[in-house]
Amino acid sequence: MVISGIYIETIPGQATIAASALQKIDGVEVHHIEDNFKIILTIEAKTINESYKIAETFKPIDGVLTICLAYSNFEEEPAYQEAVVAQ
Repeated sequence: MVISGIYIETIPGQATIAASALQKIDGVEVHHIEDNFKIILTIEAKTINESYKIAETFKPIDGVLTICLAYSNFEEEPAYQEAVVAQ
């Protein structure tokens, strides 16, 4: 399981609308909206590639300006596990 923390900035006044659309995406959980232009959310996915693909779906959402990866925990990601075993 890969868990990524994401910070999103929207057009001022559009965070609530964008967060509603984001919340409908599988694997996404919106945690906080601030000043109606900042959104904090997490993505839970099976692999890093899946997490990246989910984040790519944020781009066309109305009002989304910036998507920033704040952190990612991928210790249980299959490719990472294979690399650790190979050492």
